[in-house]
Amino acid sequence: MFDEYGEMGFVPLSINLWENMETVVKPYARQYTYPFFRDGGSMWSLYNISNSIPLNYVIDTAGIVVGGMVGFNEYTIRSWIEPYLGVAENNKEPLPKFTTVSPNPANRTQQIRFTLPNAGNVTLRVYSVSGELIRTVFHGSLNPGAQVISWNLTDDQGRFVPNGLYFYELSLGQYNVRMKTSVLR
Repeated sequence: MFDEYGEMGFVPLSINLWENMETVVKPYARQYTYPFFRDGGSMWSLYNISNSIPLNYVIDTAGIVVGGMVGFNEYTIRSWIEPYLGVAENNKEPLPKFTTVSPNPANRTQQIRFTLPNAGNVTLRVYSVSGELIRTVFHGSLNPGAQVISWNLTDDQGRFVPNGLYFYELSLGQYNVRMKTSVLR
């Protein structure tokens, strides 16, 4: 996958506690320029992993875990990676795309603009920087083309969210795209 996606920004990190680092991991890693590490268990503690190998996580550039699984299924892992690289199956299907959020930072409301390549069921959610779901702003069917949805800066209980960084997640079918935003009153 690195050979295929490396030039598009995919950076694999190999966390390996049982393989022999000198004879198995390092020779393979030297073929490429991506980072790898052996952390002695701190990642296992961080993600609350218990005796599962192999374990795969895909983490987006915002640091949010977008998928995790025990075992290896290349199709599943590719489905997590490709939306973040702007790739769709067979490079033929266009992806949903955020165009802008304004104002940013937001102080009362925010307009979220995005385009859809085709009609379908769409979900627009807001997450905290720690990955907690704050609000489902929209869930329903939309036509293809340019869209605008407003968020009034409240959570699902109607309370105003505190100042800080947030992430929009736009889902259309199997594809998810994310965009960072901020609230500052």
